[in-house]
Amino acid sequence: NMAIHDPLHPGEILKELLIEGAKLSVTASAERLGVNRTTLSRLLNGHAGVSPDMALRLSKLMPNTSMRFWLNIQRDYDISLVSKYAKKVKVYPLAKDQAHVAH
Repeated sequence: NMAIHDPLHPGEILKELLIEGAKLSVTASAERLGVNRTTLSRLLNGHAGVSPDMALRLSKLMPNTSMRFWLNIQRDYDISLVSKYAKKVKVYPLAKDQAHVAH
């Protein structure tokens, strides 16, 4: 369905907020976050995802966002990504009577 857009990589959202919105450079943003420039650059360019540690840092940098907000964006992106090749993944499911969830 063309109307349903793929979720954005969190790096794209971050780039919009920090680089375009707050007018910070990648270097200045990395310094504020307490991470190295390469780490942030990889995230902004979509080559790395948001880790729980980065989600914590982002929520401290932007107090109107939460760790859960950043991790949810990452989760939605990841799910969308693997859904694209889900049919190609060959897995042999357990029979219904085998698939008891341990409590």
